[in-house]
Amino acid sequence: MENQNINLVIEDSVYQTLPTNAYKKALKWKKQESNKITAIIPGTIVEIFVKEEQTVNEGDPMLVIEAMKMNNKINFTHRGIVDKIYVKTGDVVAKDQILVSLR
Repeated sequence: MENQNINLVIEDSVYQTLPTNAYKKALKWKKQESNKITAIIPGTIVEIFVKEEQTVNEGDPMLVIEAMKMNNKINFTHRGIVDKIYVKTGDVVAKDQILVSLR
């Protein structure tokens, strides 16, 4: 990626820049396993809306994570049956920690 320009297109204008060292060292996004749902942010589990063996649909609420004094409701991204819940209310979770698995 050395000396590789990055082109940004905003409306009708094209802007060209070089990647910074921080950009080059940043971890690249990886698609997670569809049956394991992980925390997208670190925080505290405030509320859990589901139980094990419950059938869920895309868009159904899963849980609420409080981070930086803001509640973030996390919804399911696809249909499945809750296999295991790895957290409980009050748990402090790290980014990418497994919260729920589906089958």
